[in-house]
Amino acid sequence: MAKRVSIRKIGKHRLYSYEEAGVALGVTRHTVRSWRSSGLQVMTASTPHYILGAELIRFIKHKQAKKSVKLALDQMYCFKCKAPRRPLWAMVDYIPINDARGLITGLCEVCEGDVQRFVGKGDLGKFGQIYEITSKGVS
Repeated sequence: MAKRVSIRKIGKHRLYSYEEAGVALGVTRHTVRSWRSSGLQVMTASTPHYILGAELIRFIKHKQAKKSVKLALDQMYCFKCKAPRRPLWAMVDYIPINDARGLITGLCEVCEGDVQRFVGKGDLGKFGQIYEITSKGVS
């Protein structure tokens, strides 16, 4: 499972080796090295290579912002398309997780893959105006 790293321990004006950056972020040095191919700027003029703390913070913030997806009220997230989509025929299933929260799932109208969205139990009324909801796992 992917890990969301915290930039709280990174000093903006400090230089980090791969090992030091990995320890501060709680990942391996190999992970930090692999970020070079994803756009992390590294000072390679001398050995060992160093990473400026401000650049490390910028890279991680940019990487985390790319993962965030804003959904409209009538949209759910499609795992196959990796984009916000509407469910096929506006039909969804509600699966309760706990007393206050649940998951609505359905099929993507584009690829017929799985779409889902977490919802509060109090929000079911407004989603019920948009979707035809079937409750599952409720006794």
